[in-house]
Amino acid sequence: MSFMGKAGLAVAALGLAAGSVFGAGAAQAQSLHAAIAFSDLDWAYSYSVNEPTAEAADSAALAGCTASDCHIWAAWSNGCGVIVEGEEGSIGVGTGATSGEAANLAYASLGELEPRALLATTGSAGLSGARVITTICTANAR
Repeated sequence: MSFMGKAGLAVAALGLAAGSVFGAGAAQAQSLHAAIAFSDLDWAYSYSVNEPTAEAADSAALAGCTASDCHIWAAWSNGCGVIVEGEEGSIGVGTGATSGEAANLAYASLGELEPRALLATTGSAGLSGARVITTICTANAR
């Protein structure tokens, strides 16, 4: 085989190897789903994360919630969910591509019930009286 033939074969083999590595990475880039189930009567909650489908995420969150009136409060794919509590005991939830985006939306939803909670989105969380209860992010969240 000539030098050019060998070089061409080497380039083709390298291309196949690289394609295999990058192809494996693309196969790993599947959507991951999460959900939060919440009870309005008992104020209990449960969540699921890194489930293969939205339906599986909903089912897992509901299965973990111990109250009889649990319902899906929030669901998302490839991102984060945040639950916040205000100083008056109200609860807010937000979802987004990042934990920061989800927290801002959670504080905004809490702000509809407790207007001082909106101070948390301006960097004044201490003045707002609101606090993050939990942050849940899928493994592939940005």
